Amino acid sequence: MIYKEMPQEGLPVTRAADISSKELRLDADVIVVGSGSGGAIAAYELARAGRKVIILEAGSYIPSADFKEDLADSMQRMFQDYGLQTNATGDLILLQGAMVGGSSVVDGTICERMPKEVLEKWQKENGLENLTQEDMNAHYDKIEKRLSVHPNEAYEINDNANIVISGCEGMGWSWKPVSRNTRQCALTGHCIAGCASDRKQSAMVTHLPWAIAHGAEIYTNARVDFVNIRNGRASGVEGRIIDPDTKQEVSRFYADAQLVVLAAGAVQTPLILQKSGIGGQSGMVGRNLSVHPSVTVLGKFPEPIYGWRGALTGVKVDQFNNEENGHILMTSGLAAPMQLISQGELGEGEAHVTFMQNYKHYAALNVFVHDHGQGYVHWDGDVDTGEKRVDWNLSRDEFLHFREALKHAGRIMFAAGAEKVHLPAYNLAAASNVFELDKSVDQIEFGAIGFYTLRMLAYEPQGTCRMGRDPFTSVVNPWGECHEVKGLFVTDASILPSETTTWAHLTVCALSSYIVDNIVLKSPSYFWS
Repeated sequence: MIYKEMPQEGLPVTRAADISSKELRLDADVIVVGSGSGGAIAAYELARAGRKVIILEAGSYIPSADFKEDLADSMQRMFQDYGLQTNATGDLILLQGAMVGGSSVVDGTICERMPKEVLEKWQKENGLENLTQEDMNAHYDKIEKRLSVHPNEAYEINDNANIVISGCEGMGWSWKPVSRNTRQCALTGHCIAGCASDRKQSAMVTHLPWAIAHGAEIYTNARVDFVNIRNGRASGVEGRIIDPDTKQEVSRFYADAQLVVLAAGAVQTPLILQKSGIGGQSGMVGRNLSVHPSVTVLGKFPEPIYGWRGALTGVKVDQFNNEENGHILMTSGLAAPMQLISQGELGEGEAHVTFMQNYKHYAALNVFVHDHGQGYVHWDGDVDTGEKRVDWNLSRDEFLHFREALKHAGRIMFAAGAEKVHLPAYNLAAASNVFELDKSVDQIEFGAIGFYTLRMLAYEPQGTCRMGRDPFTSVVNPWGECHEVKGLFVTDASILPSETTTWAHLTVCALSSYIVDNIVLKSPSYFWS
């Protein structure tokens, strides 16, 4: 194998500014749509196996040397819809990366294996007997080694996390360090704004440059509209090169391939399938959206905490991550002040100024509640002029679990010495002591079908093209191939068969590794040259 020479800094990519022709013709063995973790792993393994791979990324390429460690700037340049991608009712922000490397560049670095009981559920309910604990562990091991995944060491536990530890110890509740994909973390705390030092082992630092070294090419600003099909088999994709500044079409591209891998994310992948007319057999494309919604509880302390300094995510509270408690999960983590504004500012005018002046006195607990795949992602309107729609609302049961979770989080803060706890509700609920806490939480009402009650964020939408053996209840088969179209694979979070009880990033990576290993093993079935 002759490796492609890499530049000293950055990745060699083809951008909209590099294209002058109105029509672009591309040809490869494999077209990978999306450059996040699922797509990057597939691209690397297939390129390493000797296949000509082209990666099409709708976002721009922003080298880490241009990261400003400023969430306001990152929202504009690195997130889907400028960080304002919401559900149809507007009470949930779905944060997804929209750049080379995808969400792996702007996530919180948490990498946890899926619990055994979830894998067993997938085996029993979705016919995925192939996803045994032993098989998945082999892929987890490989990915963890490549991404330097490790439980946080003592120096990676910041003062915000120590507050959470103190509160848990006071309550007698279980906590553990989270595992993260970092190498010699610089402890800047700007994970979700992009890691300027490349210590975060995102796809942009790992699998993408490795894939390029094996000959893969990346085209940015390349928005895929359709999967093309010939004789029941994927034959490539087509779409438009869009100028990232003017939003105008620069060129129309047609990319031919023997195999197509969709890894555009759990919102974008089903939209491509729907616009391509794929998925009518099961009616499941875009269905079963789960988002693992989260809210942030803030505790104000007498002494300065500077909770955003150090590693962003330190510890998790797993005391309530069980069936009886609705799989409530909590993590320490307070980003720079801009994050709060993205969730809805606390107070206004002078009250807000005062709050922000006291920001250094706050610690945060991020509370995640297990939702149940009731969402739906779909394309609304004409193929060319329509728009995406994300229908997802909190159910009453999930809301009640959130209320219980807020009480638990508040108790942790008060046990650690907080003098006030701010709750993530639009009514700006707060409590000055543990005796007020339950009353304040109970005043947060469910509202009309649950929306505009809590300020919610979602970091990992999943499940919209779920994997399963039955072609009438799933979109892809147990090996990641579309039931309806041969040679069309999906390797992103959309294939997760059901809602998860922990963070999905590591499992998406492991499933992509599993799927592409099977493609390489059975190459004669997928490639004719």
